[in-house]
Amino acid sequence: APVMGASAVPAPMPKIDVSAYECVTDISRLDRWITRARETGTLGFDTETDSLQAASANLVGISLAVAPGEACYVPLAHGGTDMFAEKPVQIPMEAALAKLRPLLSDPSVLKIGQNLKYDMSVVARYDVQITPYDDTMVMSFALDAGRQAHGMDELSKTHLGHECISYKSVTGTGKSQIGFAAVPLSDATRYAAEDADITFQLKNCFTPLIKKRGVEKVFEEVENPLVRVLVDME
Repeated sequence: APVMGASAVPAPMPKIDVSAYECVTDISRLDRWITRARETGTLGFDTETDSLQAASANLVGISLAVAPGEACYVPLAHGGTDMFAEKPVQIPMEAALAKLRPLLSDPSVLKIGQNLKYDMSVVARYDVQITPYDDTMVMSFALDAGRQAHGMDELSKTHLGHECISYKSVTGTGKSQIGFAAVPLSDATRYAAEDADITFQLKNCFTPLIKKRGVEKVFEEVENPLVRVLVDME
């Protein structure tokens, strides 16, 4: 199989402008994003949490993308750990999830995620089902299983020519590192919405390649469904 590289990009992608993302802090704005997702029929999706372990991770926020460059972040539990600290204005967790649950399980809207096994496991504890879905990490694996790295940052560099904002650049490192819940909403929005946007654009890039390489059947019937099986097993 030909080696995947920057030359594999099928069409010029829109320039990624992280300042264009919206921070969604009221229900009426969230409704508009949900309506837009139903219009486009495709939704980039990512979660921000307070742990790398899905079994114990709490939701901090959710990011959505409805078209290339059109993405937002919905903060749900920002404000740090100090109970007396002032929390930024955000939609109450249950109110936001009540709106998002029907969308995330809507059969007419395809959800796109990167390493969705993690996100599915986290949101399942909030009674959220993600279906139907395509996982860009699994797409990358179907295209080139021998590739060293299938992480989003690597895939973005290779296929979109874009360097993603690093987690450390918004949380800091070492002793001064803060949890994502303590990251100011402006920084959190740029970082989190970029993840959903990049994932959406990777899907657009990979879909024609999967057809061209003739790995559509194995991806759709074997590899992609395995994500759900692994989540259920865990």
